[in-house]
Amino acid sequence: MENVLNLSITELAALYRQKQVSPVEVVKLSFERQEKIGKALNAFITVAEDSALRQAKKAEEAFLANKPSHLLAGIPYSAKDLFYTEGIRTTCASPILKDFVPDYSATAVSKLDAAGAIMLGKTNMLEFAYGIVHPDFGKTNNPWDLSKTSGGSSGGSAAAVASGIGYFSLGSDTGGSIRIPASYCGVAGLKPTRGLVSLHGVFPLSGSLDHAGPIARNALDAALVLEVIAGFDPQDPHSLTGGSGEVDISNFSALDAKHVGVLPERLLRGLTPDVARVYKETLQHVRSLGWHIDEVEIEGWARMEDIIMAVLLPEAAQIHQQWLGRKEEYATMTYRQIEQGMEAKAVDYLNGQRDLKRFTSAVSTLFNTFDLLLMPTVSFAALAEDPVIGSEEDEMLFTGPFNISGHPAVSVNMGFTADGLPVGMQLAAPHFQDIELLRAAHQLETMRSARMPSFD
Repeated sequence: MENVLNLSITELAALYRQKQVSPVEVVKLSFERQEKIGKALNAFITVAEDSALRQAKKAEEAFLANKPSHLLAGIPYSAKDLFYTEGIRTTCASPILKDFVPDYSATAVSKLDAAGAIMLGKTNMLEFAYGIVHPDFGKTNNPWDLSKTSGGSSGGSAAAVASGIGYFSLGSDTGGSIRIPASYCGVAGLKPTRGLVSLHGVFPLSGSLDHAGPIARNALDAALVLEVIAGFDPQDPHSLTGGSGEVDISNFSALDAKHVGVLPERLLRGLTPDVARVYKETLQHVRSLGWHIDEVEIEGWARMEDIIMAVLLPEAAQIHQQWLGRKEEYATMTYRQIEQGMEAKAVDYLNGQRDLKRFTSAVSTLFNTFDLLLMPTVSFAALAEDPVIGSEEDEMLFTGPFNISGHPAVSVNMGFTADGLPVGMQLAAPHFQDIELLRAAHQLETMRSARMPSFD
């Protein structure tokens, strides 16, 4: 019966409607697994067992009465602990907010609640999503190898989904914080089009670069979640009009010819041998699908990190200036980055904003020729510790550019290292082509065998 936790959303939804399994049973099994591996994994900051069981009972009664319900009804999920949740504390994995209990929920959480999804709890993360583990909360370990990190900053969300504690999770992504942990943990993680998913009620890091999106077992599940949480929100000043497209489950696997852009080999020199192997295997899968591949040059690619830091540092500092007198409560490196932002020059920030617009235009122009861009998500598999921003081990090399440009980008598992660690590949697409992007990712996923970590 515990194997039900390894199912996809569509598989579980079908069992509910056939009355072969109950939401109450699934929620109880989810908490049993959390109890079994939670201490070793450290994926959750707060569990919401009482409210989850109440929601599960309500969903069970609706299924027994044959009442119409959304596909996500009764589906357990989690949310990164920077999504505001009414009545449930939201810590951002920092002592600064350790006792903060919001009086409203983030728009994305409210939409999932309206659809009947069941929140199991709030997941661990890097402090304020700023690249550093706070020692009071500790790192989230990788379910494939507990000596490795699950990645950041949405590491708890990716680890929970990979471990079968909830079928999807909400994450945030400012430089790769959904896609990097998705790659390390062997799941699908989508950074949607900038402005497609509301950031209302999501604690910010950088208003110009922040995105919110789903982490799920596979691309189809991610699409089903995106369909619910996407849409214009007048409460979010960064929200944009424009849809993600509708999910046609019956036609999601239909093959369409794609023109795929890949980076020149000189920009892929940092790949570890395992990642290089999986990348080459993925290119073979692409060709077997009948997709056409050409190399692509992206203007401004080499300046990606400079652009991100020029914008990120001062925007993050502005958010945290209210707590500058509480230095001892931050992780040391988190506070150092805040100080760096306070020292940033206005002219550098404005130049960063100018370069952001230029890079966005350059990437958008490429999509006049290409349907998709394909590259590794990260140059390496999960490490023992999360690399510090600006270190030699550059996690954001391939993910960060699409935070600058705001184009949708997804990481999907496409293989494993010789030591059994997942390796993700990233696809990017034109603005607001998020569902089409996930359809393409789904076609790639079908070319490899899926598996989940074992906890026996």
